[in-house]
Amino acid sequence: MKEISPIASTLIQIDNTFMKQIPIDEIYLFKCTCCGDCCTGNMDININVYDLYKIARFLKLKNSRELFDNGLIRLVQIQNRCWTPQIVFRTSPFKFCPWLINDLGDDDVLRGFCSLHPEHKPLICKMAPAGRVVDFDNNQISYMMTAPTENCPGMDSTFENRLSVLKTELKKELDFEYRFYQILDKLEDKDISQSLMQLEYYCFDVNLEFETILCSLEKKSEIL
Repeated sequence: MKEISPIASTLIQIDNTFMKQIPIDEIYLFKCTCCGDCCTGNMDININVYDLYKIARFLKLKNSRELFDNGLIRLVQIQNRCWTPQIVFRTSPFKFCPWLINDLGDDDVLRGFCSLHPEHKPLICKMAPAGRVVDFDNNQISYMMTAPTENCPGMDSTFENRLSVLKTELKKELDFEYRFYQILDKLEDKDISQSLMQLEYYCFDVNLEFETILCSLEKKSEIL
């Protein structure tokens, strides 16, 4: 199974069109301007199970189930019929991420900041515009660059980023995500319902260490 991770697949869809992906070897040019465009509008921000854990702890919740109960997160079915958590955008006065903070700078320019930054920020947002493609069939991982939005000003930057540095900084989160993708790969042909997937794999006690939670989910996937 070839799986395009939510990191690579989420931000490339803009108003039902897909942005061009450029392979990343090592250096890629980008610098975020905090315009906030990728946190508004018709964006589909799919996150991973560790992101659920981080956000729930940020909100001081006892169980990740409360993220679903409070309408902050929902499950959507993506490629390979995998049920994946997705941030539910607020709709008034416009569509925007519930953790977006708009602030007027000293230069009177409106900028968007993430209240989850940096510790609790979803991995997809930390990595953008870099994305990861996981191919389990061939045991290969590749990285792609995709503009966060169609007119993202950060894509015009000459600031050099190094993929090796990004991977080192985010190694723990990338490893957690990859291990959960392995679980999803095993569950691909199980035809698990949305409600069962949410209950069994996305609802857990966030006071536990995440390694403990993930190990439990790995064992569960072997017997389900």
